[in-house]
Amino acid sequence: MQLLKHAYQFGAAALAAAFILAAPAQAACRSCGTIISQHTYEQPAAHGTGAGAVGGALVGGLLGNQVGKGNGRTLATVAGAVGGGFAGNAVEKRMRSHVVTRVTVRMPNGRVRTVTEAGGTRWANGAHVRIVHNRLVAA
Repeated sequence: MQLLKHAYQFGAAALAAAFILAAPAQAACRSCGTIISQHTYEQPAAHGTGAGAVGGALVGGLLGNQVGKGNGRTLATVAGAVGGGFAGNAVEKRMRSHVVTRVTVRMPNGRVRTVTEAGGTRWANGAHVRIVHNRLVAA
């Protein structure tokens, strides 16, 4: 009887160990992936504040006023103001631009996701990362 009891206990332990070993591995991280490419570039400001356009228009108008006489001077002043306004706005946008990095990540299911981060490159290609609220963190 005692032998049967030990055999039963041993069998139950072996059966439990088999279930533990055969249990599926922990589910893969669905928000984890591998960086496959990166592109760093300077992103211009979406729009200017208007200060650049106003400053450019003033300078362009003053310079245009120095050219010609009569109606020619008026035309040069207007053209200088318009051109200066466009140029001033473009300069302001360039001054307010910032560096961003577009990172492409291959997910475990084969999909590709792209995350844009402020600043230069922080990751190496092949690095394992996790995407949390559209931001990259170490996996």
